Amino acid sequence: MKRALSRSAFENNRCRELELANNRLRNLLGFHEASSLRTFAAQVVARDSSGWFKTIIIDKGSADGVKRNMPVAVADGIVGRVIAVSRFYSKVLLIIDLNSSVDGLCQRTRARGLVKGGISGRCGFLYVLRKDDVRIGDTIITSGLDGVFPKGLRIGRVSAVVKRNAGVFQEVEIEPYVNFEKLEEVLVILTPQRRIPDLGIS
Repeated sequence: MKRALSRSAFENNRCRELELANNRLRNLLGFHEASSLRTFAAQVVARDSSGWFKTIIIDKGSADGVKRNMPVAVADGIVGRVIAVSRFYSKVLLIIDLNSSVDGLCQRTRARGLVKGGISGRCGFLYVLRKDDVRIGDTIITSGLDGVFPKGLRIGRVSAVVKRNAGVFQEVEIEPYVNFEKLEEVLVILTPQRRIPDLGIS
């Protein structure tokens, strides 16, 4: 009897996990269809050992077409970019890592800046001019100008703005839309090689 109850509980939990996984995959599929980007799904199989969760390992590699600097995202927003690739696995640098930088735009006003990883799980929006209109609650998106992330993907929400009496730039903090501690499945974005046209200017 106890063995039967234990097996029943095991099966119920397994079914619940499958249901949750299907829901997450449906969200990813919705993002894929809405964005018109070429993507494929990958499972998160490991995180960095430091406990800061600044890199993750996914179960797709060069055998699946993954290359360095390919963007990684979920339905909520961008996750990071691929920094190392083996045959069957890849390492992804998260946007909250201090070494990460993403060219960004304020969606409302088109103010431009550089999104840099921070130590608190948030990001800074750097080099935003003091005269630019950026407010708490604004959505920051990718500008498409860094050669890695396609334009228009969500990064995060402005959580703090400080304008000093002196200086050229204001201080802006962003809370990413992605919950990095709960990542289980992600989408790798297949970005075509960008060619800068020769304009004949010398």
